[in-house]
Amino acid sequence: MASGLPFRHPAQGFNASQQLIKSDRGSMLTMSDDNVMMKQIVGTHAPDGREVDVKPLLHLVEDILKRATQQIDTSLTTSQAHAELEDKTHQVNFVSMLDALSYTIDRISCEIAYKSLDGTDAHATTVSLFNMLPSYSWDAKLVLTLAAFALNYGEFWLLAQIYSSNQLAKSMAILRQLPSIMEHSGPLKPRFDAINNLIKVMMDVARFVVEFKDLPPAYISNEVPALSTAMAHIPTAVYWTMRSVVACAAQITSLT
Repeated sequence: MASGLPFRHPAQGFNASQQLIKSDRGSMLTMSDDNVMMKQIVGTHAPDGREVDVKPLLHLVEDILKRATQQIDTSLTTSQAHAELEDKTHQVNFVSMLDALSYTIDRISCEIAYKSLDGTDAHATTVSLFNMLPSYSWDAKLVLTLAAFALNYGEFWLLAQIYSSNQLAKSMAILRQLPSIMEHSGPLKPRFDAINNLIKVMMDVARFVVEFKDLPPAYISNEVPALSTAMAHIPTAVYWTMRSVVACAAQITSLT
């Protein structure tokens, strides 16, 4: 393939997601159930032709989640990564995009938080997110949902990191019961490790979906079996990654 993009089947990512979050559904669905479920998801998809370049937003989400999970990419120095991010986030187009999408991101964030608190079934919550994003492309649905999650997860760890030295953060942390959580962080480490591992898988899938969407049209052809198969799996990959977001949010909510 002349584009230079390494081709990976999306199943490599979302299969790992399925295994990591299978506890929220009891036992894995049958193939028939999966087909019914995906018909429901695809039925919410009503793109209006708008094109959103979500790559800069994905870079920002990636930076937040890497710092929150303390998995900074060693291939770049911190100063390099920060400089590149600063350059991206100060571009006029990016600022305009955030202005247009901030309301949607906030709505998704509130929806996830509310449904996590009231114990709504993970699939039902995920469907509600798709119903909020019918007109967006599959990659945009995914990145917007990840951005909403990054807001909450980033705030959680920001407070955890600074509450002991900042009075405002301390007061906010007390409201979220963070001091007591941090006091018992040892026994909770396996849970945080599982969440962080799932976040890594989520970001891997998101990068693949966005990179695949960015392929030149000449390389997207139903006549190439591998590509047509990958295209058919994009909605499933997006669904399971968004459901993974819901699972992670529920775990954090159960702590606070």
